This record gives sequence, structure tokens and C-alpha cells, in this order.
Amino acid sequence: MHLINHTHDDVGWLKTVDEYFTGSSSNVQVANVCQVLDEVINELIKNPDRKFTYVEIKFFSMWWDRQPTEIKDSVKQLVQEGRLEFVNAGWSMHDEACTHHDDMMNNMMIGHEFLEREFGYKPRIAWSIDPFGHSNG
Repeated sequence: MHLINHTHDDVGWLKTVDEYFTGSSSNVQVANVCQVLDEVINELIKNPDRKFTYVEIKFFSMWWDRQPTEIKDSVKQLVQEGRLEFVNAGWSMHDEACTHHDDMMNNMMIGHEFLEREFGYKPRIAWSIDPFGHSNG
């Protein structure tokens, strides 16, 4: 058995991007992506035996932009050590906003460009945990 510590956070489903990120509108759905990322990074820093897999770069970029230099440095180290891994790494999961193949490619390109710019990182693994099929595009 393989256990993969990961999260899948919809960039848009029942709430807006900002509502998912901040945890507001909990009467609609309980979800606070910023808190998830804060806790995951803290636990990774505390325990060198832990690893985590992240997918949606839109949320990660929102979190990243709010971090102080010392947290960014720690996260860069986690990525370099392979303890924080990005898979698929589109701006969002395809089923959330990408209905045409051009949209899918742009979605992936934007996420990958962020990772290349911030970490010199190129995802090696495709990951589609929640799509309900592929577009006709």
C-alpha cells in the first residue's frame, strides 16, 4: 500500500477562489486552503520524515505571495529535498475551468511557469484526481 499525503482544492466549485482560500462562507462548505498550507508547511519543517504532494498552483501562489522570506526559504529547501512535490501543477485541475484543449495547455503552462520561476522546478508526474472526463475540445 502507498499513502500519498496530498490535498485537492477546487479553484472554483461551490465557492469563489477567495472564499476557498480564506475559509469564508463556511456555511456553503468548510474549506480553508491557506490554513491547510500553513499547517502542512509547519509539519514538514518540524518533521524531516514527512512529505507532501500539492496540485493547484493558483492557491499555492496566493499563499506564497503572503509568506515572509524565512518561510519562502524553508519551502524552497523542502522542494529541493523532494519533501514538497508538485504534481500536474496546472493553475487549476482541468475540470474546473478548462473546457477546450487550448485552455488545458494554457492552464498547465501558467502553473508550470510559476514553479519554474520560483523554484526552478518542473513537475514529473501527471495527476488528475478529480476530473469527470476530458473535454471534447
